Amino acid sequence: MSENYLTIGQMAELNHVSTQTLRLYDKKGLLKPEYQDPQNGYRYYHIAQSDELDLIHTMKICGMTLEQIHKQLTQSSQEDLYKSLMEQDKKLSKEIKQLTRSLCTIRRFTSNLSRLNSIPPIGKIVYEYLPERKIDTFTSDIDFFEKGYSGYEEMLREFKSYMIKNGLPLSYFFNAGTLIERDDFIEQKLKSNKVFIFVDEDYPTSKSQRVLPENMYITIYSDDTIQEYQYAKQIYSEIEKSGYEIAGEYLCEVILYTPYNKKRNKSLKYKIQVPVTHKNR
Repeated sequence: MSENYLTIGQMAELNHVSTQTLRLYDKKGLLKPEYQDPQNGYRYYHIAQSDELDLIHTMKICGMTLEQIHKQLTQSSQEDLYKSLMEQDKKLSKEIKQLTRSLCTIRRFTSNLSRLNSIPPIGKIVYEYLPERKIDTFTSDIDFFEKGYSGYEEMLREFKSYMIKNGLPLSYFFNAGTLIERDDFIEQKLKSNKVFIFVDEDYPTSKSQRVLPENMYITIYSDDTIQEYQYAKQIYSEIEKSGYEIAGEYLCEVILYTPYNKKRNKSLKYKIQVPVTHKNR
């Protein structure tokens, strides 16, 4: 018998696969030993079959199932293989996009958890310089300041339904906050019927998005939704006293909340932030 013929163990070692893998490929009809010894019944692979094994592994790396690979090897043309690979390209690209969004959510979540170790004392006014950010917004008929936390939850359910209906990625739903328009806050009309989320370049473009320029912000951190009305007034008073003027939207960014429990309580950490500028500018 030619030295080009290999036992299953030799074929496995040569190609860095297990004998179990070769037996599976044999069973599935992907790669069968080429030669069977008529005297002892032993079956042997030809070394040239390594090319077929390489092709099988390449298609596996491309994410194809063994059934798909069998079809490509036994029934399909090069054109069919090309089309199949292009379909796999689209599928994997979609999965990569979703995984990237999941990774971004994990990083935002862990970042917020880290922030909790260094936030200022609750209720203390702090000046912070914040970089440019982008948000998407949703307008509800519900006013948070009128209905309180239950109203906030209703607003979130509306927003979530809106996102699903419009095919928006729910990975951005994490930590949705509320917003008061600049003119309303200037006039102290504390009406908060807009939900917002921070988004990045991967988020689908929509007319409801807006850019928050880099700016100095007056901020207060809190852990009690009941206090938000009082803190909103406190920030407004600070702006009046300090010689600044309101330069943009009032944002209430939710940093973290604990799950709903039997006592119907939730622990919330949020950050109120209002951009300001000097009046003489």
